[in-house]
Amino acid sequence: MTPPVILISDDEPLIVSALAREARRSGLTCVSDTTSERVLELARQHHPAVIILDINQHQDGRDLLAQLKQDPLTRDCKVIILSGVEDQFTRHVCFELGADDYEVKPFDPTFITRIARLATSVAHARS
Repeated sequence: MTPPVILISDDEPLIVSALAREARRSGLTCVSDTTSERVLELARQHHPAVIILDINQHQDGRDLLAQLKQDPLTRDCKVIILSGVEDQFTRHVCFELGADDYEVKPFDPTFITRIARLATSVAHARS
C-alpha cells in the first residue's frame, strides 16, 4: 500500500517544512503550498487523506475550506484548520463549513502523530 498523502497549506515556510519533515518521518507523503493559490488544484490532483489548512493566508482559509467541501473530488478529504488565533467564532464557522478539527499555533508536538493516524485510517477506508 502506498503511503497516505497529506496536503499542507500555510504561508509560513518554516511551519510547512517542519510539518512535512515530521510527516515524512511518520511514513506519510507530503504535498505543500505556501501561497494558498494551488490548494484546490493540488487537492484535486493528489486527493490527500488529510489537508492541513492555515486559515490566515493570501486566500482566506474559510473560503478554501468551503470550496474543498463543495467539490465532489475533494469533499471527503479530512481538513484540519491551523490557526494562530484562538477564536471561538472562527472555530465555530470552520466546523460549520465542514472542518474536521481546528488546531491553534503553536501546535502540540503530538499534532503530526494524530495527523498520521488519521491519514492512515482514511487511506485504509478508501482501499
